[in-house]
Order: sequence, then C-alpha cells, then structure tokens
Amino acid sequence: MMRAAGAALILALGLLAGLSGFASASPAAVPGRDKGVAVKKLPAPPATPERGGKEGVAEKEPSKADLLDGLLARLRLAGDDPSAKVIAATIRQMWASPDSPSAGLLAAQARKALKAGDARTAVDILDLVVRRWPRFADAWRERAVARYMAGDAKGALRDLGRALEIEPRHFEALATKAAILQELKRPGAAMDAYEQVLAIYPGMTPARRALKALKLKNDQLL
Repeated sequence: MMRAAGAALILALGLLAGLSGFASASPAAVPGRDKGVAVKKLPAPPATPERGGKEGVAEKEPSKADLLDGLLARLRLAGDDPSAKVIAATIRQMWASPDSPSAGLLAAQARKALKAGDARTAVDILDLVVRRWPRFADAWRERAVARYMAGDAKGALRDLGRALEIEPRHFEALATKAAILQELKRPGAAMDAYEQVLAIYPGMTPARRALKALKLKNDQLL
C-alpha cells in the first residue's frame, strides 16, 4: 500500500476532494476541488455569427472544445484572482462529464468505491471505462489515483501519461503526476510537472506551495 505521506500530498493538492458525486447526474451539485468554491454558471462568450455575417443567419453554438479553450485561456489570465477558482471548477466539471451517460455512471461508481477506501474495485470499474471510452481523459486520471492508492505507482504514472496525451492541459492530471513523482523521491521531475501545472493554472495555490517547498529543499542540498 502507498505510504501515508503520498496520500496526504495528493489530498493537500485537493485532487480527491470532489470524489463523491463529481460529474454525477446533477451537475449543479458538483463541488470544486478548491475548498468552499461553488461552481457558478459563467457568462457565455460572445456569439460569433456564421461565416458571411449576413443578418438573419443563425449563429453557431460554440462546441464543448471551443468553450474549454476559452475557459482555459481565462484561467491562465486570471492568475490569483478569486474568479480563477470558479473557472477551474467549471473546467473540472467539463472534464469529468463525458458525452456518454453510461461512462459517467460507471465513473461515479468508481469514485464511490474509492471514497469508501476500496481502491481495487475502483480500478476494476475504471478498467471498463477506459476500455470502452479510451478518449475519456479524466477516467485515465481517476484510474491513476485509484491505482496509486492501491499501491501501483508505476501504473498510475502510465495512466497519467495517457490522460495527458489526450488532454495536455489537464492541470489535475499534471498535479497528480507531480505529487506521485514527489512521493517517489524524484524532485526534479516533480518540479517540472508543478511548473507545467502553474503555466496552465497560475492560481493553483497548493501546487505553487509544493513547488516552492521542493525548490527550497533542493537549494539546501546544493
């Protein structure tokens, strides 16, 4: 089983705080991983008319990918502004909400098992999810957390690599990777991962604190 320090580190990053009910059938109840942050409905970006700009032509609805691109851009620019936590929570909700209701239901069951301390069952359920829906990046991240909690750090890192192949901007996958690398006594790789997190989400305070502590410790060893 993984050491208690590793579990505490991941919990400190807030990556397990939303396991219960996250991406469930009730999106309004989705909690943000940042404590005390309610997910608010953000104003939609200005609609862009279809090519040609003729009056009376129906405007295109932005795709999920377009919305995500816009939110990630806003997250990067928000810095430490309080709005960053709301934007991050909305992004998490989108990542954790697959197009398939069946995938969402199975992922919710896995979270329930993981919250109950049954990491092995969570891994088994998420095995089914990633086989059936291999492009569901957040399922790979969640299986990584379950694998790590079951004592399989190498398998967890492989799953995080897959999640990041699908969505390189997945700051939670990067933060989980950093926390695991830190626990495995690979400070250089952990610092690189934390820096990638902060390039995407500069306001992620736990990641910034972890990076600062690692740099301080590294400087003391030089």
